[in-house]
Amino acid sequence: MPTAPIVVVCALEIERRALAGLERHGVEIHVSGIGPDAAAALGERLTQRPLRAMIATGFCGALIPRLDVGTIVVAERVVHENTGDVFAADDVMLAAAEGRRGTLVSAGEVARTPADRAALQGLAVDMESAALARAARDADVPFIAIRAISDRFRDRIPDIAGMLDHVGRPDRSALIAFALHNPREIPRLIRLGRSAKRASTALTDGVATLLTRLGA
Repeated sequence: MPTAPIVVVCALEIERRALAGLERHGVEIHVSGIGPDAAAALGERLTQRPLRAMIATGFCGALIPRLDVGTIVVAERVVHENTGDVFAADDVMLAAAEGRRGTLVSAGEVARTPADRAALQGLAVDMESAALARAARDADVPFIAIRAISDRFRDRIPDIAGMLDHVGRPDRSALIAFALHNPREIPRLIRLGRSAKRASTALTDGVATLLTRLGA
């Protein structure tokens, strides 16, 4: 009888590409798409069958000033921003994970500015982990969220959401037009790309460490 798999879930295609090498551990990698609704839909589908564990992963934003790009965040708990629901990490996976421990807040929208982040209480912010944690809890599947900082507390993220598809792939012509019409945003766009590369490398290492320690 086949062994129940560990599923690794991320929101973006760039995250999936970074994590693709982890398939050697025998895990399944799934892309939910951006936001809590997309994550909830995928979480419900995945938990229709037995799973050994679910790992929510990808990028996140820092909610405190001392976290730099590439810092691995291991969520001791995930808090839903709107409902206040709290989802605790599985004890075994939490003990095996390596990184900065604390509370991960799942928000309904991108925290683009320092003011947006200052309004949230925790270590880091994402959009999908609470929805995935709820699906895992309802199906009695062990769960943990492990993410990499891509946006520092002080960073301002350009408003390019309308130029990305549901898994974060950019419309290049739209981005070029945005940069031409908003030249002050060009340094932020460059920073965004560099930060994503740094976060991708750290993310792969962090999840690989966890899987190795779990014997996957």
